[in-house]
Amino acid sequence: MALLAGCAAGGNPAPANTPTFDAGDVGEAETSDITVAIPFPDITMYSMYIVATDLGYYEEEGLTVEVVTADNVAAAVSSNSAQVGVESAGTVIEALRGGVEVDLLSGHFCRQNFDFATQPDIDSVEDLDGTSIVLAGSSGDPAEFQRKLALKEAGWDLDTVNVEVVYPGPDSATWREFFVNDRVTLIPFYGDDRAALEEYGANIVVESLQNWANDLQIVNSAWANENPNAAVRFLRATMKAAEFLTAPGAGEQPENKEQILEIYEANDFDTTDIAASDSPYALDGHLICPNLYVDQEAWDVTIETQSLQPLDYDETVGDLPYLTKAQELLELTNEGPSELPYP
Repeated sequence: MALLAGCAAGGNPAPANTPTFDAGDVGEAETSDITVAIPFPDITMYSMYIVATDLGYYEEEGLTVEVVTADNVAAAVSSNSAQVGVESAGTVIEALRGGVEVDLLSGHFCRQNFDFATQPDIDSVEDLDGTSIVLAGSSGDPAEFQRKLALKEAGWDLDTVNVEVVYPGPDSATWREFFVNDRVTLIPFYGDDRAALEEYGANIVVESLQNWANDLQIVNSAWANENPNAAVRFLRATMKAAEFLTAPGAGEQPENKEQILEIYEANDFDTTDIAASDSPYALDGHLICPNLYVDQEAWDVTIETQSLQPLDYDETVGDLPYLTKAQELLELTNEGPSELPYP
């Protein structure tokens, strides 16, 4: 996807004051309890947090981490109902534009599948004319524009046909229910939807994997300023879990799959489909960068591809001291994601 070179400055909220850290390790965590808010409770969204908990990474840092779901992650974090949250990149940018009391903490996922299924009798974009489709769960979700662009790049230009875009809700399982009940002709889908769609007989018409920091972690501004060591320790433990999930490397057969499945099962997740898959992408590790990468390029790509108004990165975000300190302690850089073949 094309990168927007440079965003217009002016009128943007200034980033909150951020700490500097001395050389060497950080001090003890100022607080022990951290709540992480996620937008929907699927196994991939939970993965790095429950792995870090079960392997003792958070305990090593003096932390206890609880994961909750929230309808509005930014509101949960700004109100300190949760100290950390995971939200889509475009939604984070709009929250920061609106002056919500959160800071950008780090990346979360650094690659994104753009996969689309159509009804069995839909073979071309022309066949969608006069039908209803899904591009996002709710109206105003910036991901709608990005998915529309991904479709266009794959030869499915929706501007050439008359379609009604409907919004069933945030969970892809709901999109799939609309689809298998023949209420819509096209949906985006994720890895855990594939088996049901193939059984239904759907056409898998577009499959692509693109490098993009599509999910970001945000943090309560006041909490981070008061608990800088806890913020760094949280990120360090989470990155260790991300590395465990992706070992020996993104796109390779996961060497820790059996242990990870045991952790998922102990946390009441159904692992039937994952266990049956011999794909190196079964754990969705291809979406993860263990260094929790995010930078201005990822910010600008989001603004361009999601048709957002420009917002200056330096004035809005500034430095990311908690992320860079945690990366330093693990001898990692903020290098962007490597290119992977489509799974």
